[in-house]
Amino acid sequence: MKKWITIISLLTIVLGITASVILYQVSRNPLDIQAENAESRIKEETTIVEIEKTSFYNGSDSYVVVTGKNDQNEKVIAWVPKKNGKIIEEKWADGISKDQAINKLNDEKQPKKLLSVRLGYESVGPVWEMTYLDQQDNLNYFYLLFSTGEWWRKIENL
Repeated sequence: MKKWITIISLLTIVLGITASVILYQVSRNPLDIQAENAESRIKEETTIVEIEKTSFYNGSDSYVVVTGKNDQNEKVIAWVPKKNGKIIEEKWADGISKDQAINKLNDEKQPKKLLSVRLGYESVGPVWEMTYLDQQDNLNYFYLLFSTGEWWRKIENL
């Protein structure tokens, strides 16, 4: 009897792990396809010749954000719209760094915990979107303009 319980338990564990892996792959597939499409557009339509990082931004519109280098070995960022549209391209040196954005947030808001920092694109242009928890554990969003580091929008106490 113990033998059957052991076999059934092991089979249940194996099936559970297999189902989890398959579910993860199926749910991740649309993002992988979107990233591949963006990377092929990047190679055709921008100065980026070497892709370093690909991420996703979902604000007013959805973008694939690609960081890479051009043929002069300068760091470049491109925002590829999810829907067909013009790719926005900026040199990394033309904006503030991630560390500068974080420092500005720390100076102004003193967050309890920084959850994420990502590049995005909104109606005003490229932005740094930072999500954090304040001292009361409320979720907050803080947006800085990439080009100047000026505050653009805050969404607080969610």
